[in-house]
Amino acid sequence: MEKILVLGIGNQLMMDDGIGICVVEELMKRQPTPEHIEYVIGESDIDYCLEQIERTPYVMIIDAIFSGTNPGDITIYQFSELHERQPLNISPHNLHLFNVLYQQRQRLKGCIIGIEPSEISFHFGLSQSLKEKLHTITDEVQATVNRRGGDQRDGSCG
Repeated sequence: MEKILVLGIGNQLMMDDGIGICVVEELMKRQPTPEHIEYVIGESDIDYCLEQIERTPYVMIIDAIFSGTNPGDITIYQFSELHERQPLNISPHNLHLFNVLYQQRQRLKGCIIGIEPSEISFHFGLSQSLKEKLHTITDEVQATVNRRGGDQRDGSCG
């Protein structure tokens, strides 16, 4: 089975920008984890994230993404469908990473699982809104990962 990297990125010092990290931490606590799925916390270390992406055949990045939906809603962006003006730049660390994903979109397989933030500002921890929804968000992300993990035929994220 093809290896799947589930990469949580963000900055926990910027409230909901850390949702990707929180979700991956929650997923890591759940047992059992299939052998072909690896959970990694990349935080805002873009060089480390790019190293992880380069070594894995299929990547699912979990991050806070402003998409105009309700806080806690999930939107999936396929790498192959990214375009130059994709609105995935809620913070400076994302801009560099998503530019690389755009440039490599034909070669890389995977997606971004974007979680709508409620509040991005200097403060440690999630907003109350996302704290209350963390279990439900994690369940939805896990279902997406499981769908992809069970269907290795195409490049989509479930």
